[in-house]
Amino acid sequence: MEAERLRDAADSLKLEPDRIQRDLRTRESDRQAQLDNLESQIRKLEGDRTTAAASVERLQYEVERRVIRAPISGRLGEVEATLRPGAVVNEGERLCAILPPGHLRAIAEFPPPAAFGRIRPGQPARLRLEGFPWAEYGSIAATVSTVASEIRDGKVRVELNIARSPALAVPLQHGLPGSVEVEVERATPAALTLRTAGQLITRPRSVFAPSP
Repeated sequence: MEAERLRDAADSLKLEPDRIQRDLRTRESDRQAQLDNLESQIRKLEGDRTTAAASVERLQYEVERRVIRAPISGRLGEVEATLRPGAVVNEGERLCAILPPGHLRAIAEFPPPAAFGRIRPGQPARLRLEGFPWAEYGSIAATVSTVASEIRDGKVRVELNIARSPALAVPLQHGLPGSVEVEVERATPAALTLRTAGQLITRPRSVFAPSP
């Protein structure tokens, strides 16, 4: 009986490596299944992350489209009177005018015949403000800086640099209305008389008023 018991134990020991191998294969299969499951979850999470990133970029683009930013820094010079809280603003609609920091300039508009070929950068000019009578406050010296090359609303835009003077009694600021006279040439009284006589003979005389 002892010999049989020992033989049975020996047979069990012979079968033990097979059992251990089966257990190892089962555990390896379970681990591989877990790895496959984790890799599938990683791929799914990466796809979700890519989708979420694309959604975030799209939403950021939509937010940027609805944000109003000034192209330059400065202060508001003009604001559309139709703007009220809750008003709808269309894309490309003009909302305001921004005054960038820098020197104050005068803007004048002239009829095309009076501007083209006559007004040029560097010409002296005199600015008279409507709210400050020139007989009391005097006129303001200016110089033509740029002349537009195209007509807008039937006028030609001319920009002038204002000459600062300590004796100037007018508080210069944006929005002051006035008129500008530009010195386009100098001529003697005799030359003006002859020119006027020639114009009266050849064609009706044209008179250009100062630009407001």
